[in-house]
Amino acid sequence: MSLDPPTPEQLKLMRQELYQDPQITKEDVKRLREWLQKQPHLPSHMEDERLERFLYGCKFSLERTKQVLDTYYRVRATAPEFFSGRDPTSEELQRNCRDMSYFVLPKLTTEGYRVTIFRLNNVEVDKFNMQEITKRVVMCLDVRLKEEKCLSNIMIIDFQNFTLQHFARCSPTLAGVRKSMLCVQDAFPLRLHQVHFTNCSTFVDKVAAAFTPLLKEKLVKKFFFHSNLEKLHRYVNKDILPEEYGGKAGTFLELNDAWRRKLESYKKWFQEEEKVSKSDETKRLKKLKESSVLIQDTSVEGSFRKLVID
Repeated sequence: MSLDPPTPEQLKLMRQELYQDPQITKEDVKRLREWLQKQPHLPSHMEDERLERFLYGCKFSLERTKQVLDTYYRVRATAPEFFSGRDPTSEELQRNCRDMSYFVLPKLTTEGYRVTIFRLNNVEVDKFNMQEITKRVVMCLDVRLKEEKCLSNIMIIDFQNFTLQHFARCSPTLAGVRKSMLCVQDAFPLRLHQVHFTNCSTFVDKVAAAFTPLLKEKLVKKFFFHSNLEKLHRYVNKDILPEEYGGKAGTFLELNDAWRRKLESYKKWFQEEEKVSKSDETKRLKKLKESSVLIQDTSVEGSFRKLVID
């Protein structure tokens, strides 16, 4: 599974929204490397290409890039349940690939956004394990950092086969889920444009209303709920979607299996990264406050209580 680079038209649109002179970028990568070498708790082995993708994902803000890099390495030291034993050929990951579809589409949207899709294959609630899901997700995100940069991201979560019991296992009220969200959202330089929920059943609005006060308003505004796939096509180019969604990208089975094989091809890299790609918190000069980008203890304005599923 290869991730197609932007077409000339997409590249033009991407540069109109986010562009920096290549020479300045080169100088900023050098500054980042010098900064990393001065941090006793951080490794400095990351290649220039990945550092450049961190800069791009942080809109070329050096300070923001430093923050994300620090978090990127910190969670690998403090959340071993997600970042240790990352063997893509293990029974755990192979089982997760069978039970759940999670893949990144090969083509970008017209605007230069990358689309990722998640859907349950196995309806058994006991197979819905947030720790295993998170481990697989961050492995895919690491691969993407090795291979590409995109303007922003669109996430499609298909509620087919979801039940109230599944929602209970991924509630933001759970400490493990909040930790998972930190590792995915705060530790990678991948911006989120929209989240689309498809095949929504009648109880989804009630569940969403309960979750909303736990999320920031900025995130909530990116959520779109659809009762059918025709509504999704208003936001995402139909042709780049899977065949089950009326597109031409291939079937869910083919796309999911392609990403399983891609992860397997990175087995040696995952093993090598696990040894060096984490912070040494005993050497940190100044402790950082725990990130609260995604989760708040207090309520936020706006909620899904007025949600209308189109």
